[in-house]
Amino acid sequence: MSVLAPLIKNEFFSHGTIECTDMAATRRFLVEFLGLDIIRPLKEAQYMWKGGPWSVVCVHIQDGECKEQPVDNRFVLSVAGDAEVDAAHSAALAKKDEFAIKRVLDISTTRGRRSFLLLDLNNTWWEIGTVSQAFFDAAFEKGDYAR
Repeated sequence: MSVLAPLIKNEFFSHGTIECTDMAATRRFLVEFLGLDIIRPLKEAQYMWKGGPWSVVCVHIQDGECKEQPVDNRFVLSVAGDAEVDAAHSAALAKKDEFAIKRVLDISTTRGRRSFLLLDLNNTWWEIGTVSQAFFDAAFEKGDYAR
């Protein structure tokens, strides 16, 4: 972690945003498929959350289609283990048309973490995998890679 004093002394990471074209269909996908908690405090936005200090705001765009993000620009949802990854992958394939999922990639294992990627109805990539909070705790404890 940085030893320099930051210019902005923030309190916490509040939220980020994604786009959607159909609020109802998006909410159904986020709640029924991904298991996220959703509120819609504004006509043009709904907030998704799964505990913790930050959320993602899904902003409705009026015209056009949501821009597809590169696959490396994705949200990661953690599940308990390999069996849950396999079950989620099977569900994604089985419910692809029902939830307007555009793509479901194969399961892979990288650095001991099992996961797969899917592209949702709004061109947002999601990774469902076995990453844990301990992974990030250890990564930040270790710090930057040696050059």
